[in-house]
Amino acid sequence: MQQCRIWPVGSPTWGAGPATAIRDIQGRRRTVGAVVVRERDDACPGVVDTSPADDGLIARVRLPGGRLDPAQIRELAVLAERFGTGSVDLTARANVQLRGLAEADLPAFADAVAAAGLMPSRSHDRVRNILASPLAGRDPNALLDADAVLAAVDRALCAAPDLTALSGRFLIGIDDGGLPIASARHDLDLVAHAEHTFALHVAGHDTTRRFGPADAPAAVVHTARAFLAARARSGAWHVRELPDGAARFAADLAADPGLPDHAPAGPARSRRADAGRPPIGVLAQSDGRFAVGALVPLGRLTQHHLAALIALRTELRITGGRGVVLRDVTDPDATLAALEAADLPCDPASPWRGVTACSGLGACRRALADVRTEATRHALGRRSPDAAPDRADTHWVGCSRACGKPAGATLLVAREDGTYETTPPHPPHDHPLGQRSSRRG
Repeated sequence: MQQCRIWPVGSPTWGAGPATAIRDIQGRRRTVGAVVVRERDDACPGVVDTSPADDGLIARVRLPGGRLDPAQIRELAVLAERFGTGSVDLTARANVQLRGLAEADLPAFADAVAAAGLMPSRSHDRVRNILASPLAGRDPNALLDADAVLAAVDRALCAAPDLTALSGRFLIGIDDGGLPIASARHDLDLVAHAEHTFALHVAGHDTTRRFGPADAPAAVVHTARAFLAARARSGAWHVRELPDGAARFAADLAADPGLPDHAPAGPARSRRADAGRPPIGVLAQSDGRFAVGALVPLGRLTQHHLAALIALRTELRITGGRGVVLRDVTDPDATLAALEAADLPCDPASPWRGVTACSGLGACRRALADVRTEATRHALGRRSPDAAPDRADTHWVGCSRACGKPAGATLLVAREDGTYETTPPHPPHDHPLGQRSSRRG
């Protein structure tokens, strides 16, 4: 078993100290009254700081907006084969994760990731968690160009040395008014309120501050700094964990003279009724071309999948639902056929839709069961003519930590006796475990 090394928040793990670090994956959290007190930094891995697992070290590459150009897709496949297991896992924050790394390879791995343009700042490696629509900059229903804002916000974060103190789980969303992105699960959201106007939300609370895209990067940096000040000694990872609560934080920001606040350029616009449909299948772009969305079974791109994506030679966006969207497509029928042939389903009715799982037995030392096999059996069972018309989302996990659980999914947690403990969908911040089930794997 590899030894874990714990580095304090903001420690210079590159340059002054050891070139790489392995993060302790034991989470420590306690509650004093109604206040969550975190006793240490979070354990989310990065490229510079990795986490140990039974199948080797885990590295996570942040991809703001889930963006990968054709050259980066090819380089990611090379990195996975050279340093890891050959596969690439997708995360709920639209990042990618490589497993099976060796400690001796970490410096070379980090250099290769940086050379591919996938890590512009080693010091800010873990804090570049920015979600956007996979159609950002191409959505005909969008109120503004979120793609340009996304890039500007990423640059602003990386230019602020003090923001390295943010948790690796602190999540920023940029919602352009097309496909919905904003969520109470996010720490900070820029939500298109009207044409060329953002509303600032924190943990689902509207701060009432309004500003244009040009002011967005400064507003994000200011809000992140305000969060770091508000968390004081609680060590909070998220806005919802602040000692005085998220609503109070939103109220304080509403009165904060350091935040931009400009009147909307026009009336607020409601979303289209179909704006929430999942990005699966052929999607129209605003420029007359197309995007094609595909499911990735259990969120894992195999070498077979990666080879097919490389051959298509087009830009790709990873989604928060652990899928992929190929953009700027001129022949959607040919792209659909290529993805289906590579076992990347493009049908919203696919049995793989809404079925997710953690890494499970053999990869995670806490796992009690091979949950990926069980989840696969569940998904394939949906194809049977005798299967019940149950399309509820399910997330299968090997222990009570419930890693990677998406919002709105029924949680199935492996137990030592071979059964699964089942919890129906719950508000996103409730405790993850609930009623028991006698379901067997």
